[in-house]
Amino acid sequence: MAVVVFGSANVDISVGVETLPRPGETKHGSDYRISLGGKGLNQAVAASRLSKSPVQFIGAVGTDHFGSLVVTGLADLGVVTSDIRFDSRSPTGLALIHVDGDGNNSITVSGGANLSWTSSDISQFTFDGTVVGLCQLETPVDVTFEVLKRIFDQGGMTILDPAPIPEKDIDNMFSVVDILTPNLQEAERLCNQRILNSEDAIQCAIALVQKGNFKAVILTMGEEGVAYSEDGVEGEWLPAFVVDAIDTVAAGDCFNGALAAAIVEGTRFRESVLFAMAAAALSVTKRGASSAIPALVEVQDFLDML
Repeated sequence: MAVVVFGSANVDISVGVETLPRPGETKHGSDYRISLGGKGLNQAVAASRLSKSPVQFIGAVGTDHFGSLVVTGLADLGVVTSDIRFDSRSPTGLALIHVDGDGNNSITVSGGANLSWTSSDISQFTFDGTVVGLCQLETPVDVTFEVLKRIFDQGGMTILDPAPIPEKDIDNMFSVVDILTPNLQEAERLCNQRILNSEDAIQCAIALVQKGNFKAVILTMGEEGVAYSEDGVEGEWLPAFVVDAIDTVAAGDCFNGALAAAIVEGTRFRESVLFAMAAAALSVTKRGASSAIPALVEVQDFLDML
């Protein structure tokens, strides 16, 4: 399979509010929406929508209505679902999302089946033919490491979105990761320093390449832009595309899936980063998570207009 995404699958229940509720506060919101979500699922949908190559999702859901909704929904979106595992002991993951009038969000996640993975579950997969493997950290860290190692050892390109970053050290994972894609908060944790501007971001990306011996580090800073370094010597700052954002809930996931899509199609690295930035920018102009991910032609048209 050209792209393999291992990670979380949730059902998202989203509601819009004028301002995010404070502790103890009840807010009236707009109509709620039920949609597909989870970092792994969102990234698989993005890679599928933005690539001409097949994309396989490996995840776990419960034997409940939401689990069937996830599998059917992914298949309808063109993602290969044959390796989704049904867990009769755990419910499907669920995310409760508030989105305010400025597009900011707060999210509470119940991991459910996403947290049920063991090494023995992974042993059944071969990962033969994987060109790009993409992982996050909403599944058990030790199992995610094993997936990355299997793909890396077989010569595939591995991408790790280190979110949510765990309390324990993840430096041992770096030896099997080619590209690391932290956001601002994750990068500050990994670099152990504050990042106050674009130059700080570039220096952090360079330091992380040197620390983990990565092929590249891409540090995403939302509406400000992206800093990246390929060689650990020099870096570059790419300012974000200006759009009218209404919902940022899955922008990072869209970026990572789009990055995998561009790389598997043979796009050069800098152009792959720009492609991923454009896809993420378009995703925040719509509401929802996987439902907000743009189509390939939309991203191409957007870039052509610049």
